[in-house]
Amino acid sequence: MRKSLSAFVVCVVFIGAGSVLAKTPDGQPPSRETVCDNETGAAYGLCVSYCEAKDCGDPNQRASDRACESVMRNFERKTGRPLPCAMNCPCSDQLVVFAQIVAGTVGVERCIVDDNLLLVITDQGDTAIIEDGVTPNCNVNGEGPFIPLSPNEELVCRVRLREAVEATGVICRRPE
Repeated sequence: MRKSLSAFVVCVVFIGAGSVLAKTPDGQPPSRETVCDNETGAAYGLCVSYCEAKDCGDPNQRASDRACESVMRNFERKTGRPLPCAMNCPCSDQLVVFAQIVAGTVGVERCIVDDNLLLVITDQGDTAIIEDGVTPNCNVNGEGPFIPLSPNEELVCRVRLREAVEATGVICRRPE
């Protein structure tokens, strides 16, 4: 009986330690982050390495600055553009409601997400929308201005907005 109990305790400790160790410095395991989802081949591997596994740019990054810079240069040489996690979301640069959500200065009531839409309802009654239509865009309350987004900008904006929302304790859910 004691041996069984001891074996059980050891298993629980190792399983718990494994789940803690699987997280990166920003607290999100690479399997849950999506900022690199539009990348393929070597670009995907370099993106995951920089943005997710090493969390380069995070105060608690798991690599030297030199290693991070090397991965960044390789990605930019292969793709001709910056890493997605180094990109700004034009929505929060140009639309006040998006900036407030990301900064945490407005409360969030609800978040709805599917493959084509991310909709965030604030406690002020505004709705921040990122939609993948004929021209992917972000807007507030379904009204102009409609900020056009490239596929990478759309992904970066979705990830950043969703992270900001979920940091408040609101979980983004699929429509019912």
